[in-house]
Amino acid sequence: MPAARTAILAFLLSVPAVAGSSADYSLEPAVLDGGGMAGSSSFYTLNPSIGHGAAGASEHYALRGGFSGMLSDASSLALAAAGAGAGEMGSMDERSTLQLEARIRYDDDTLAESVLPATEITWSFAEGPLVAIDSAGLATAGTVYQETPATVMAIYQELNGYMEIFVRNLTNDDFGTYASDGLTDSWQVGYFGVGSDQATAEANPDGDSLTNLQEFAFGTDPSQSSGESVSWSGNTFGSGGLPVPFKTSTATSFTFRAVFARRTDFAAARLSYRVEFSGDLSTWRASTSTPVILAENSEMQVVSVPYPFFVNGKKARFFRVKVTSN
Repeated sequence: MPAARTAILAFLLSVPAVAGSSADYSLEPAVLDGGGMAGSSSFYTLNPSIGHGAAGASEHYALRGGFSGMLSDASSLALAAAGAGAGEMGSMDERSTLQLEARIRYDDDTLAESVLPATEITWSFAEGPLVAIDSAGLATAGTVYQETPATVMAIYQELNGYMEIFVRNLTNDDFGTYASDGLTDSWQVGYFGVGSDQATAEANPDGDSLTNLQEFAFGTDPSQSSGESVSWSGNTFGSGGLPVPFKTSTATSFTFRAVFARRTDFAAARLSYRVEFSGDLSTWRASTSTPVILAENSEMQVVSVPYPFFVNGKKARFFRVKVTSN
């Protein structure tokens, strides 16, 4: 009896492994190491390694090393701009393109190392200023009046994912029907909404003496009629309004100055302010003085230029400010 046991034991040790198969898998333990045996099927691959556990993966699950049977199911897609960190929020300039990519996210919130083929994904966008996403995941942005988010969706087999892309505004006078009219698009949308025929530079929807271009230039509300003058206190800006004459005096002299509101970003907004003086309301002469800033905030300034003594031989008594967009 003991001799028989010895013969059987010797037989088992002489064979390193046994191959097995079924209709669903094939197990071929051709190589043994400290991690276990190599195995594969049409549904999974098991690649043993030295140490605890084994590494394995498929498009449906990942097998994490370290613990026996530690499987992570695919739960969703993680979208990103190509080359960015997986799952990061994206951004792009208006009228530009951005290549998108997707990875599988597992239920333990880890991501697959490889990027899915973009052409095998169904791409779409739910809302926002995107105009197209092609079958290869190339997104194209439209024109915006301010930084605006867009929501991208992707579907791969039974998995789906979402991502926000922020479209950056590059120029301030290029949006829709408000493009190239001399007014900042965000100002027009803020007061009139999108696509209003009351928002043009020449319109005067509140019926006062100022066009929308002048209201924009002088910092007044184009939807409310008002004859208030520009105001300030010390070097603190008060409110926009109509230009006003202002007298400064000392013990021995006084000086008249023409004071008006000017946009802080007037150069970027392509606005020009031309101050003209007259002695008879007939002949006008443009001031050559550099405006002096009296007060300002982030949007508006109060500036002044001195009256000349005479215009065409007559004492300067009147002034006006012409605003143009170039």
